[in-house]
Amino acid sequence: MTMFINQMLGCLIIAAGIGGAVGWLLRNVSAGRLAQQLTDVAAMMHLKEQMLEKARHELREAASKLQALESQETASQALSHSDQEKLSLHQRHIQPLKEEELRPLHARLAILENQCVVTGTQVVAQQIDKAA
Repeated sequence: MTMFINQMLGCLIIAAGIGGAVGWLLRNVSAGRLAQQLTDVAAMMHLKEQMLEKARHELREAASKLQALESQETASQALSHSDQEKLSLHQRHIQPLKEEELRPLHARLAILENQCVVTGTQVVAQQIDKAA
């Protein structure tokens, strides 16, 4: 019976050795995979941080460009408003001048129209005289 117990103890010691060795190997393999996954995740996080920082930088640039454009637009609107006021003022000054210049032309036109009517009437009268 002691021999049987010795055999069982021997088998148990061998099984424990095999189990320990397999456990140690699996732990190293499993830990290696987890370490690799952790390294991959850390690298992805670093890449995402760089992309986020780049996006922030681009956003700041776009915001500053937009602000510059908005200030230019405000300035151009102010200039446009003042130019419109100047144009309106000039038009008010030009309108009387145009009317003053057009009066003699209208009078001359009326004289020429009267001359054409008189000349046309004389021509018609001469043609009637010739026809008669």
